[in-house]
Amino acid sequence: MNRIPEKLQELFSYMDSTRAALIATAREMNPSFAQIRPREGMWSAADNLAHLALVEGNVVALMTKSIAEARAAGIGPDTSDASFMSSLDRWKVPENEMKVIAPTRITPMPDNEKTIDDSLASLLMSRERLRDVLTENCDVDLSSIKRPHPLLRDLDMYQWALFVAQHEERHRRQIERTLAEATERAAECAPIV
Repeated sequence: MNRIPEKLQELFSYMDSTRAALIATAREMNPSFAQIRPREGMWSAADNLAHLALVEGNVVALMTKSIAEARAAGIGPDTSDASFMSSLDRWKVPENEMKVIAPTRITPMPDNEKTIDDSLASLLMSRERLRDVLTENCDVDLSSIKRPHPLLRDLDMYQWALFVAQHEERHRRQIERTLAEATERAAECAPIV
């Protein structure tokens, strides 16, 4: 087993904190609001969780394939201990509220019936696979393996993993806004007694 570099430990710590916040948000929500889409074109809380599971699974597949190709091409070891945790800051992924239309492959189906528990189970599995891919390949220079992101340009494998965690935080905040709006609409529709 490879020794886990400090920069990966730093990433894993951040990933653990964003995941803990997401799980707390999911566990605190009223299950009857999980499937509500407060407005046309807006995802429900359950849709957001299903999307996150799709994204993380796709990123794991992208990383696995990209790293295998780089190994076959004779990629060298990682010689830098420099942190990459601020490398995506210019895009403000967690804070950005700009609506982005997700590609079909990572869009939950309109009739998404996945429960919160289903999506959380999928996220648990994809996170385990993501951590394994990074840990098992920390002996090679993951910063030299780059693949394009539709909005953020070329990202290296460390940045792809960081993106997953920041994207998760972005959608956790979206879930909170969605639930607040659903709760507000429910209150407006409630009969006055």
